[in-house]
Amino acid sequence: MMDKLECRFGSHMRLSEKERVGIQIAEKKCGDLWKGSQFTMVARVLTNRVVHREGFICVFSRLWRGVDGVSIKKIGDRRFLVRFSNKQDKLRVLDMEPWTFRESLVVLAETRMGTDAREVELHHSTLWVQLHGIPPFNMMTMAAWKIGLLVGRVLDVDQAEGEECIGRFLRVHIQFDVEQPLMRGPFIQFPDEGSKWVSFRYEHLLEYCFVCGCLGHPSRTCVEKLTEGHLPVESKKEVLRTFVGLEAEEDLRGRRLRSGGRSGFRRGVLAMVVLM
Repeated sequence: MMDKLECRFGSHMRLSEKERVGIQIAEKKCGDLWKGSQFTMVARVLTNRVVHREGFICVFSRLWRGVDGVSIKKIGDRRFLVRFSNKQDKLRVLDMEPWTFRESLVVLAETRMGTDAREVELHHSTLWVQLHGIPPFNMMTMAAWKIGLLVGRVLDVDQAEGEECIGRFLRVHIQFDVEQPLMRGPFIQFPDEGSKWVSFRYEHLLEYCFVCGCLGHPSRTCVEKLTEGHLPVESKKEVLRTFVGLEAEEDLRGRRLRSGGRSGFRRGVLAMVVLM
């Protein structure tokens, strides 16, 4: 502690009597204040748009209310402190990731005692990722797990009620870094079929950029940068299509998944580039 103070005030700092002695806070005096602090987490809305405090608190006070309710407080730009009264309510919210707010991903992270909630790193969230293009006889849990590790930490593999995959594709629940571009897929070397391209499709994918592949901002943000760079129209169109089509369209049984209106947005962005 003295080393930190010396760095801040200089090595010749002299403490007064009051500064040296200070006071001691009794644990029992603030027991109610800290009650439930071990069941706290921080939420961050991954977007570059304005997030209205009242709207966020109103929505998630209802969605995250458990046995004993929940307390939500804004602590920074697009960042909120969420406090539960018991462990079960907090785990329920974490187990139900991903959460969204007005078409933007909500990133969650648990806090630890003694840490500043404003400094908690919020870089990881979860999504179900479909792995398309795997040869039929290689569609096994082991293959899904190994390929999924390229994206992030594998939390679960959909085994179709205890069996191996039905045959359309493999499906993996993954915790990934939201600051990195979405992976479009890798080349995988299979024992008999050789090298094959495996395409990734993300279920219920929210706002992401078709230019850089990152979540949290629309393609328009990067399109404007391309415009400032005075690239030819054809070059802009080519760059724009780099990350198009990462949204999963169907589930394992061929049922249509919610699109979130992304297809219409894609057409609008491409049209905007053509007009440049």
